[in-house]
Amino acid sequence: MANYNIVVNRKLCKGCGICVEVCPRKVLKMNGVCKETGYPNPVLIGECIGCKLCMWFCPDQAIAVVKQ
Repeated sequence: MANYNIVVNRKLCKGCGICVEVCPRKVLKMNGVCKETGYPNPVLIGECIGCKLCMWFCPDQAIAVVKQ
């Protein structure tokens, strides 16, 4: 099974949370510290299946899913 890394460009991200909602594995979370700044945080990165839904649905093109 491949490993994936989710990179959120904080300069582009407006914290809308769409990526959090579309993730089938709930890898991204708006939690504690990140909620204050309005950015999603990949907290369950080992669960990422590389579907790239977060990347495709991001209206600001602020997310990249990279195969490691």
